[in-house]
Amino acid sequence: MANVKKGNNTRKKTVDKNKVINNKDKKVSGKKKKNNNKKVFIKKFKIDILDVFIIIVFTALISSVATGFIFNRQLKKYKSINEGLLYSESFSKFAQIYNDVKNNYYEEVNEEEMLSAALDGMLNYLGDRYSIYLGDSDSNELISSLEGAYDGIGIVCSSDLIVDVYEGSPAAKAGLKAGDSIVEINGTVLDRNVNIGSLILKDDNNVIIVKRNNKLLTFNIKVDKVVLTSVNSELLEKEKNTIGYIKISSFSSNTYDQFVSQLKDLEDNDIDSLIIDLRNNTGGYLNIATKIASIFLDKGDVIYSLENKDEVKEYKDETKENRSYKIVILINSNTASASEVLAGALKDSYGATLVGVKSFGKGKVQTLLSYGDSIVKYTSSKWLRPNGECVDEVGITPDKEVVNTVSGNTIYDNQLEESINILIGKE
Repeated sequence: MANVKKGNNTRKKTVDKNKVINNKDKKVSGKKKKNNNKKVFIKKFKIDILDVFIIIVFTALISSVATGFIFNRQLKKYKSINEGLLYSESFSKFAQIYNDVKNNYYEEVNEEEMLSAALDGMLNYLGDRYSIYLGDSDSNELISSLEGAYDGIGIVCSSDLIVDVYEGSPAAKAGLKAGDSIVEINGTVLDRNVNIGSLILKDDNNVIIVKRNNKLLTFNIKVDKVVLTSVNSELLEKEKNTIGYIKISSFSSNTYDQFVSQLKDLEDNDIDSLIIDLRNNTGGYLNIATKIASIFLDKGDVIYSLENKDEVKEYKDETKENRSYKIVILINSNTASASEVLAGALKDSYGATLVGVKSFGKGKVQTLLSYGDSIVKYTSSKWLRPNGECVDEVGITPDKEVVNTVSGNTIYDNQLEESINILIGKE
């Protein structure tokens, strides 16, 4: 403070002196006056620099103290957490066993694999099938599917029946079709307990035998990048009614943009009502389902609630956009997670009609944490419908229960037909 005060006094004296010099300059030549003005400018400039320097030093001092205070608090917090962990009996026991096994086991130990097994065991302890540790390959597959692309052949199956084939996928190019019944993959005969994905070879040719129209057909298919078109739509004309049909196969990062674009195309054709098909959609990003729900709901309508060990928090529509036409939503036993969020929101807060069979019942929300090439996925909360119900292990019961029928290799979509009848008043 003394330096600042001294600087101000110096400035006052200098200004007074300059006034005197300027008064005298009236009697001298213009050239000499110009030089004196230059000297005055230099003197003023030097004093301004000093002031600025003092301010900078003072500001830096305050910033340093503030930064040090914040850093010290964070360091104490970090040290507290880690010291609590290091000095806990359980963690010390784990570290001791880990080191003993690593150093004394009779064969060489792969430390990374042993630690992965430990992490896997830690997540398994929770007894929650959605809380898992994913290594390199599994985590890449999960991220790829959420981002709208993955390495595979491009089919969706219900047991051994192919119910969907992604457009442009290796399966589609090879000739597989919805309705084909898979008999054998790479020499393994299928039964209901076999995970089809586990039989697909990523780095080699896959020999797949299917049954179609009572004939056995063999296909050779290699895994490739499958870019997911997660939204498909079409116009359905029925007795002077124009119905929009839009199918969402997953809630990937690109789903919302696809949905908005195709819904606009449908509405440009003056649709009277809309069918949203969520069958075989096993979920994806919760925020994408939330954004799609917001297209239809009124501002302030509840979309869902999250319940954790501390609180229940409602999430509402915050947009001004809404719709008023009739909506029917198709669901089945493979409609899960984010799909159930959307179905529940539009049923409870919009008044949509649900058609099909009871949904899967995944009412838990996972948090994904990335650690290098690995991912830890654990349940952080459960979600509730706007009516307050939790669908976990229960599912959502449709307003109109309808079962599709299969005759030979033909699937009769009774659910879609019933949806149309509801919208044209022939239910």
